[in-house]
Amino acid sequence: MSNQEKPVSNKRYIIETLLLTLIGLPVLIQAASIAISILIPNFLIVIALASLVIFPTGFWWARKKNLPTNFLPRYLPVLAPLIYCLLTWAIVMAISKGDFTHLLFGDLMILFIPFMATNIIAFFSGSLWILFLTPVVCYISFASGLAIGAKKSGRVTTIIRGRLPVLSLCGVLLVIIAFQGYQRETHLVTENREITINETISLWDYAPFKTEDNRLTPLSLPATITIDNDWPRIDGATAAYPVYASAVQALYKGLDESSVAPYISSSRTPEAYKALIAGETDLIFVAQPSEQQKKLAAENGLTLTMIPFAREAFVFIAHKDNPVKNLSVEQIRDIYSGQITNWQAVGGKNTNIIPYQRPEGSGSQTTMLAKVMQDTAMRKPLESEMAQGMGGIIRRVANYQNTTNALGYSFRYYASQMNHNDRLQLLSVNGIAPTAENIRNGSYPFSVNVYMVTARQPTANTQKLMDWFLSSQGQKLIEDVGYVPIGATH
Repeated sequence: MSNQEKPVSNKRYIIETLLLTLIGLPVLIQAASIAISILIPNFLIVIALASLVIFPTGFWWARKKNLPTNFLPRYLPVLAPLIYCLLTWAIVMAISKGDFTHLLFGDLMILFIPFMATNIIAFFSGSLWILFLTPVVCYISFASGLAIGAKKSGRVTTIIRGRLPVLSLCGVLLVIIAFQGYQRETHLVTENREITINETISLWDYAPFKTEDNRLTPLSLPATITIDNDWPRIDGATAAYPVYASAVQALYKGLDESSVAPYISSSRTPEAYKALIAGETDLIFVAQPSEQQKKLAAENGLTLTMIPFAREAFVFIAHKDNPVKNLSVEQIRDIYSGQITNWQAVGGKNTNIIPYQRPEGSGSQTTMLAKVMQDTAMRKPLESEMAQGMGGIIRRVANYQNTTNALGYSFRYYASQMNHNDRLQLLSVNGIAPTAENIRNGSYPFSVNVYMVTARQPTANTQKLMDWFLSSQGQKLIEDVGYVPIGATH
């Protein structure tokens, strides 16, 4: 077959190559990827191996077809779909700022429709890079095979007009996408269950009236009050749950493990405030409200009444092998505002600091903003993404990962009692450790109150319960659970 360029043969080659790139190659790489993924779970390896099927296809195509001698008609049927994929991905990444939960990534299912099978896998697995890598690896592998096959058979292009701008455009788009990926990954954390520390517990271990393996703290003496009707509905922060659940078990009479459920919850600080304002609960045990929570109460014509019942420390946590044992308040602010990024700047090793935050509206984040950062703006929080059960991605603030260069924060009771971890250390602040004595006397810089909060006139039994928590017996229970009481315990 002659290799002399003819308009008619160019047209046929272009049509056949476009059909191959838009139908044949997508089917081939998806079939290969799905087959390989049965044996190998890592999709990056799967795509790399699948490309070994596409490359020889390009090599074979170069030997089989009557190739145009002009660069553009020879390679544009392959490079045009490649440029389309690169440009589309770069635009979506720019608009979404790399957030895979953005609706535009759902639109890519249609925009990259020849690769629908791997698109579906991408959404159900949560690995949306599959959307990008499958077509790009496919087209680059085929184009490489085509070029090498043509060279091996001595059928190089004699007219190279358009080669430099087309290849330059591909290169520029790849560099842009690489930078976008780097920017995304600097704020994204892959969570490892073995080193994750989050502010959650198994509430079942602290369920009132549960007869087996109950971790609640009993009263040391007979209860000075009991409540046998009109039981107050209470809710609160995770870390406060062992306190008020222990009180419910000791004081609420006429209830059992099942019937107590409507009267006690632990929906965590943000939801507890919402429930209180909505009138779904009578009393909550939480850290101070955020500005947004105060605003929500005001919008509903309510005023939050806060009564402190215990003292707590807001603590900074790090891996126990981290040589840094103390941070000043100023250093903490500089780290979380982005001014300090390396542990060496605060006396540690020459390694980047990974500063974890907590979700907006949580007790920990509200305290961090109000007590520590004050008027200093915080850097953007590290985030993590995970696949939802029926497809799609959710993104949230990343949980603390206890690596040697990590820094996080929580409340002392949670970090040292509820979720004790031998690989964790509580840092001193301004040279003062968060001990019970330093919390009691107020010398630890971030000693904070824990509050009982109401939004309406308390019922008689709600007031009775609140008064009991401030009594010597209530304060003794608080101390026995592991908090620092604010009043006398005897």
